[in-house]
Amino acid sequence: MISQFLPRELKKNSKYRTSFKRLYLFGLRFDLKVISIILSPFFILGIITSFIDYNLMIYALLSYITFISLISSAILIGNIYYYRTYNNHYDLFIFGLIEDDTKAIIKNIYDDYPVIYLIITIIFISSLFLIINLSILNNTHTFTLDIHINYLFLVTILFTLFLFARGTLRSEPLGRNHAQVSDNTIINKMVPNGIIAMKWAFSDKKQQINFTKVEEKEGIKLIKAVFNTDSLIKKTNKNDYLAKNKPHVVFSLMESFGYNFLEYDDIDKNDLLGNLRPYFTQGFLFNRFLAEYVGTASTVSNIFFNSPIENISQSIAQKTSLPFSSYLTYKKQGYRTIFITSGNMMWRNFGNYFLRQGVDEVYDQNSIIDYFPEAKETLSYWGIADEYAFKLAEKLLVESDFPVFISILTMTNHPPYQIPRSYVVKNLTPSLLREKYGNNDRERYNTLATYQYACNALGRFFDNLTKGHLKNRIILAATGDHHVRSLREDMPKEVFSSNSVPFLIYLPETLKKHLPIHFDKNRIGSHKDIMPTLFSLSLSEAEYWTVGGRNMLALQDEPQYAFAITPWAWADSSGVIDIMGKDNIKYHWENEKYVYTKTPFNCTSQEKQKIKDYQQLLHWQINYLVQNGKTV
Repeated sequence: MISQFLPRELKKNSKYRTSFKRLYLFGLRFDLKVISIILSPFFILGIITSFIDYNLMIYALLSYITFISLISSAILIGNIYYYRTYNNHYDLFIFGLIEDDTKAIIKNIYDDYPVIYLIITIIFISSLFLIINLSILNNTHTFTLDIHINYLFLVTILFTLFLFARGTLRSEPLGRNHAQVSDNTIINKMVPNGIIAMKWAFSDKKQQINFTKVEEKEGIKLIKAVFNTDSLIKKTNKNDYLAKNKPHVVFSLMESFGYNFLEYDDIDKNDLLGNLRPYFTQGFLFNRFLAEYVGTASTVSNIFFNSPIENISQSIAQKTSLPFSSYLTYKKQGYRTIFITSGNMMWRNFGNYFLRQGVDEVYDQNSIIDYFPEAKETLSYWGIADEYAFKLAEKLLVESDFPVFISILTMTNHPPYQIPRSYVVKNLTPSLLREKYGNNDRERYNTLATYQYACNALGRFFDNLTKGHLKNRIILAATGDHHVRSLREDMPKEVFSSNSVPFLIYLPETLKKHLPIHFDKNRIGSHKDIMPTLFSLSLSEAEYWTVGGRNMLALQDEPQYAFAITPWAWADSSGVIDIMGKDNIKYHWENEKYVYTKTPFNCTSQEKQKIKDYQQLLHWQINYLVQNGKTV
């Protein structure tokens, strides 16, 4: 993994020499921890069965070690491919295998990775262990030692196993804190082996779905510490024009619409935007903007329900109607609320959950096919082509007699990267991505073509609405759910840019005249700012719940909310803090996308405390919302 995933320049950098020494030392200690835990029952089983029957001991030991080696090899090898895809060791996203469409993901894995070869390799490794251990057990000679020496051996082995399993004698047991060996996150990611990383993922999973009773005074204290206010409820300004002329609002959450791929956009050689390109200049485009999570479900839960818990729709709170949601805010203002996806709404139980959170109508691939039967020809194991989701949205908008808020979740720009046969691909140059993405130009071409198709479909949708009879009363917005995965990153230089997504807003001229807006392309934001911005542009005197979100087009920015956040980075106008690193290293901006890595420095104690308080606030507020919700 170090050979494949760490940049050569990083390994040669003398600054990180000590970090690499700690990496190998603690990596070894984590390996010994796993090995000792695996061998402990092996050792105890051997002692117990040796008193019963020698042949039984042989069969028991061989069965145990073969099974364990099979599982362990699969986990360790799987961790390599997991990292190749998600730029991280096993984490919470691994549970998508169960919580998402399991068949689709397995098909995805089979298409993208050498599954048969890996299965053969894993079986070979386990067979090798079986042969070695069988040889040892069949050639064991009995010899007699003094009983005191036997007891000494026994105690020594037990003590050694205990020591390695604990990982340390004097401090707390070897755990996640010990994996922070550097101020560089990517080095830290190399420390745990796959088995340890999977254990952490299960621990996080257990903690994530744990809703607890919280005290309001505790939340007020956190809100005051982070934002210097006493409530997470905000209210849009009074606007008589909006009160009388409610615009339609359409927000598109685009699959893998990441800026890390748009770095390679070139209208002449590698056109990734298609019909969407004019809106990147005509609209308001924020490119210093972060996706707060790396998974679609996490992003959906965060943007629409203010939930840092991605599987809230499958949790014990799945039947709880929250007192605030993005849809309820619009619904209370007289809007018809609609959710459309080109995938399946039974994914993550969202079909049921959305209807409990203020959504009037839910449409997925099945209902879209009912409207447009030709869409069935584009059906893959993740959904239908995005263009049909946009067609349905346009149809519902044109036919509606009420103001409508529509959110659209696209699916096409996702492995296996298939585009409709009818789509004519514009000029692409897959060789631009060599050494950065994929194994060959065919794989790179398919991914680029799908990215282009998705953007082009969104652009055509924008064209139809901005040139039709709704052009003066519609707000259009779009962002990505997360970056494009598996693209090799240059860390820490790309600690911000690698996870950035566009946030695009289109406003008709008639509406601009009645809104106090100011566009500053240098404003930094993240997903938390999307709905507060749309509320401010479309609603008069509307109350809403937000955890640090603000109107990105406000005349005056709000400094206490002017930051972007992900689980691994915190960014504001002064720089980017690597919050996964050992010392919370902060980097100055080199330009609007990249950080200057040559002179990093430690963030202040005040910054550390604010980040800590904000993370606590995220979990306090979702517990508070669930606590004050109604079971329906």
